[in-house]
Amino acid sequence: MVELAGMKKINYAGIFKKIDDIPDLRIELENIFDRKNHQEMAKYSLLLGQHILKITNTKPCREILEGFAINKKWQNGETGKGFAKFQVARNAAGKLLDLARDEKDPIKEKVYRVMAQIVNIPHVKNHALWASDYAVKLINTMYPNNLAEVKKEREIQIKLLKSV
Repeated sequence: MVELAGMKKINYAGIFKKIDDIPDLRIELENIFDRKNHQEMAKYSLLLGQHILKITNTKPCREILEGFAINKKWQNGETGKGFAKFQVARNAAGKLLDLARDEKDPIKEKVYRVMAQIVNIPHVKNHALWASDYAVKLINTMYPNNLAEVKKEREIQIKLLKSV
């Protein structure tokens, strides 16, 4: 995060070519994120994942269920230390990214990308923030040029994050 003359510059990952967003709400989400620890972000991400499955009417496939289980195991200290936790999460996220690359439905493709970020949280806390951004990309796809829906999504994310 970079601060310029009292204004925060949004720190989107380089994975986004374009994202229609509400900058003030993204900054609010990031400010809350900064006060949360890694484990709290893992908990938030699972709430976000359930929310995304619900709004897209997506039944979780084996890879999503496996990824959620890895996230929960990591939260409980069951996936090992150091490289092992990274590798387990990375492998599971890779399966979801493979599904995303092969998916023809743009909504389902974005669902898989959100889920891959959620699964990768044991690796880096920032994956939770990136999952939130992918969720906004999903909303952009579901509701093109509709900032009211983006606002609604960011407000839900803020509420979920505050709840952990």
